[in-house]
Amino acid sequence: MEGSHLHWLDVAVIIAYLVMLIAIGLYISRRLKSFEDYFVAGRVMTTPILICTLVSTYYGVDVLFGTSEVAYNAGIVSFFSYSMPTYIFFMVAAFVVAKRVREAAFFSLPEILGRHYGTKAQVTGAVASFVYALPSLGLFGLGRVASVVFGWDPWLGALVAGGVALIYTLTGGLMAVAITDTIQFVLMATTLAIAVPIVMTRVGGFEWAQANLDASYFDPLGGIPIWLVLTYMATGLSILVEPGFYQRMFAAKSFKMVRNAILIGVVVWGAYDWCVTAIGMLAQGAVAAGALPVDVHPNEALLRTVVWALPAGLGGVFLAGVLASEMSTIDSYSLIAGGNIVYDIYRPVFKPDMLDRDLVRYTKWGVFVSWILGYFLAFAFSRLMALWVFMSTILTSSVFVPIMVALYYKKPKTQASGMYSSIAGLVGAIAYYLILYQIGTFSEDYETYIWTFTIGGIHFELWQEYALFFSLPLSMLGFLYGSRVGERHLPRALEPVSPAAS
Repeated sequence: MEGSHLHWLDVAVIIAYLVMLIAIGLYISRRLKSFEDYFVAGRVMTTPILICTLVSTYYGVDVLFGTSEVAYNAGIVSFFSYSMPTYIFFMVAAFVVAKRVREAAFFSLPEILGRHYGTKAQVTGAVASFVYALPSLGLFGLGRVASVVFGWDPWLGALVAGGVALIYTLTGGLMAVAITDTIQFVLMATTLAIAVPIVMTRVGGFEWAQANLDASYFDPLGGIPIWLVLTYMATGLSILVEPGFYQRMFAAKSFKMVRNAILIGVVVWGAYDWCVTAIGMLAQGAVAAGALPVDVHPNEALLRTVVWALPAGLGGVFLAGVLASEMSTIDSYSLIAGGNIVYDIYRPVFKPDMLDRDLVRYTKWGVFVSWILGYFLAFAFSRLMALWVFMSTILTSSVFVPIMVALYYKKPKTQASGMYSSIAGLVGAIAYYLILYQIGTFSEDYETYIWTFTIGGIHFELWQEYALFFSLPLSMLGFLYGSRVGERHLPRALEPVSPAAS
């Protein structure tokens, strides 16, 4: 079912899906009246639509390809050491973070920094949020999909399918994103539910896996370095400062609706993670059966296996579901990154009295620029998990400490504490990656840079992915230093300053 061998019914399903998404964006665009409507959907989202948009946004390419990549290479460690820890952080977000954030009714994550530490901290946090929110992960995935399914070069697939997500995001804002995410949620759940039993039947099920896979595949730690396991776990911290999560909290009608959506979402995420892990492991059976080449890229293992297993028609539904999972990432984060450029950087620094209609217009340009930059970043990494860890590290290192202190430490802070904390974390993370790039050795097996050294006869390894363990403490030190040298800053009122009337 690759390239020109796609059944016409599969192609028809995919084309109809893409056209429908553009139509939704154009329809919603006629109902938008303000920046609040465009950027936070008028703050009217209810529990059902929150569930769909949360699940589909977070369970895009990083889970579909990233989790299956780890499962294909190492087994159930993918579920127990990468996926499960995130549920804990989601529960913390539901019961601890959501209420405080929703009551304040901000527009963006960096705005919290601006209220507590001043404009410089907001701008620094916006830079980190912007890097994290660039739609590189989704575009990376679309490139893989196009390569496997249509035989296109990855850059062309990302350009065509990613362009569709760009169009409906530009025209319809967060409400269009939420509605299309709801459709995408249904497609994702349907295709995965169909694919798992069929793949198991074609491959031979877990009986085949137990008989043919190495015992390490059934080890919760999987035989991979313990510090890499801890790195995957630590990426879950990003949930507590995740721009997409915060934006949906800002857009909800109430805290209770956010909390309920997260709790239901955790159940859905758990089932989805396990299905993806299972198919990733069973892809080894497809290789053994000769359906997949021995040198198949781990990122492509799940996609190739399911396309091989499903009959015509159902294959088209699955491919539309894959496109859905990627687009639900691209649309959400393109919008956030565009808002970071305009609402969190340009507006407070250059034009604090910007009119509402200009905010919408400029933000659309920001969305376009973010998509372009994300497109080029998508092809700078060869492993999806490496890209995900990098982006998560940049965000967490820069904003985790000042955001958590701002939300839960009531005493006045200094402006310098927030700014130094963000800068120290951001610079520390980037410097660590650059240093490992220079002194480390590229590992063909793990496709990352590793520095191996010996102290006292003991061998040590530092991976690029370990940056968070150095940059997060630097962020804390920056905060403490700024608290000592800076003048006290009284936070502004928690109610957001509404954009000027048009």
